[in-house]
Amino acid sequence: MGAAMLLAPMPLLFLASAPLAAVHLPARCRLRLQLISRAAPETATTVPGNHHFAVEDYLISKCHLTQPQALKASKSIAHLKSSSNPDAVLAFLADLGLSTKEVAAVVAANPRVLCARIDRSLAPICTELRALGLSPSQIARLAQITGRYFLCRSFVSKVRFWLPLFGSSERLLQASDWNYWLLTSDLEKVVEPNVAFLKQCGLSARDISKLLVAAPRLVTMHPDYVQDAVRRAIQLGVAPGSQMFRHALSTAGCIGQEKVDAKVAVLKESLGWSQEEVSLAVSKAPRILVASAERLRRNAEFLVNEVGLQPQYIARRSVLLMYSLERRLVPRHLVVKLLKERGLIEKDRCFFNAVAPTEEKFLDKFVAPFEESVPGLADAYESACAGKKVPVEAEH
Repeated sequence: MGAAMLLAPMPLLFLASAPLAAVHLPARCRLRLQLISRAAPETATTVPGNHHFAVEDYLISKCHLTQPQALKASKSIAHLKSSSNPDAVLAFLADLGLSTKEVAAVVAANPRVLCARIDRSLAPICTELRALGLSPSQIARLAQITGRYFLCRSFVSKVRFWLPLFGSSERLLQASDWNYWLLTSDLEKVVEPNVAFLKQCGLSARDISKLLVAAPRLVTMHPDYVQDAVRRAIQLGVAPGSQMFRHALSTAGCIGQEKVDAKVAVLKESLGWSQEEVSLAVSKAPRILVASAERLRRNAEFLVNEVGLQPQYIARRSVLLMYSLERRLVPRHLVVKLLKERGLIEKDRCFFNAVAPTEEKFLDKFVAPFEESVPGLADAYESACAGKKVPVEAEH
C-alpha cells in the first residue's frame, strides 16, 4: 500500500507550486513542469479583464506617427502600462497651440516626452520659453531638434544664453538646425568659456553668431581645441580683431594643420608664390585653404594662362581662387574680352572689378548697356554660364 501511494499521481496544483528540487520526479516530468511554469506568465496576460496597453498602436492612432516611426519610438516607451500620462501630454501640447503634425514630429523626435510630468517639467519649460519670446511652433521645433535634452532642467538657461548672441529666436533655431550641440553642450564648462575667450580675441556677438554658420561645431568643442584653432588662425597671418579674423578662425576650425600645409604647397606650386605672397593671399581670403586642391589648380591656371593675370595680382585678390570656374570666371571673362576687343571698355579694365560684383550688378554694368552694340552678348553670356557653346554672333 505504501508503494501504491507513492506511485499515485500527485495533484497538478501541488506539483506546480512545490519547489522542483524538493519533489522527487522522473526527469521527463520535471521538464514538463518547467515548461508549464515558464508559460504561466505569458498566459496570464490573456486572462479576461487584464487590459494590455498597446504602445505602438497608440503612437499610430493618437500621435499620428507612421508605422515605421511608431515601431522605432515604441522601443523607448515600452514600459508604459496605460495611456493616462500620454493622453495628458498630448492634451497639453494641443492646448499650447501645436498642430497635429507638430505634435507628431515632437513625439517622433523624443517619444519619452509622453512620459514627462507636466507639472514638474513640460509646463515650466514651455512657460519659460514663451516668456523668452518663442512661439508654440518655435518651441515645437526646438523639441524636435534637441530631442531628449528638451526636458533637461538646464535647457531653458541655454536658450536664454544664446538668444542675445543671435539676436532673435529664429536665428537661434536656424543655427541649432546646423549645430545640434548648441543647446545640448555643457554651458558652464564648454560654451561660456569658449564665447568669453572669442570675445577676448576681438570677436563681437554678431561675429560669433556668423562664425557658428561657417564652423558650427567650433564654439561647442572643448576649450583646448578652440584655443588651438585661434593659435593656428594667427599663424595664417591674420591678426585677432581684424576684419578677416573670423574667416581665418572658421578655416582653422574646419581643417587641421596637415591640410593647411598641403593647400599652401598647391598655391606655391601653381602660382610660384613665395611664403610672403601666400600669407598675403590667406590674409585677404582665408577660406581659400578650404577650397579643394583641384579648384585651386584649375582657377590658377585659367587666371594666369587665359586671363593673363600676374601671380602677384592674384595674391592681392585671392578670392578669385574661390569663385566657380564654369559659372563665374569663364562666362565673365568672355564678356569682358568681347567688350575690350570692340573698344567698348578700357583695355586695362581690372578683371576683378568684373568678377567680384553680384550677378545682378554684373548684368547691369557689363551686359545690358552693350546689347545693341554687341548682338547676342546676353545669349553668349547665358550659354557660357550653362556650359554651352557661345553663339556665333557674339564671337565676331
